[in-house]
Amino acid sequence: MEPQTLGELFGQPDFLILVLAILLVIGNIMIGVSMLPRDKRKRLYRVHRLVYLLVMLSFLVFSILSYQNDNLSYFALFVFVYFLVVVPLTRRVDETLHAILASVGLVLLVGVAAFNI
Repeated sequence: MEPQTLGELFGQPDFLILVLAILLVIGNIMIGVSMLPRDKRKRLYRVHRLVYLLVMLSFLVFSILSYQNDNLSYFALFVFVYFLVVVPLTRRVDETLHAILASVGLVLLVGVAAFNI
């Protein structure tokens, strides 16, 4: 059954986990941007990695809950694989490319939230 009100929408645990993942991605992008000066890189790298792992954990929980409710789409799986493969690989190539592709991942994640309603 589709939610009819915002109260019903935010009452769904999988949607709340997805909103948490979106907020964590926004925070992680902000941490990554603040890491750009070379003197702050070592200090914030562990925090950046920890927040990334929290994003992946929350998206994994969202995927499991969506699968149990038969709402898991191929688009959501594509976004999960995107965050799992593309974002970490671009870290080694270039910081700017990494930031752009992480921002694209944020847009894709918002798309998952929009299409999951």
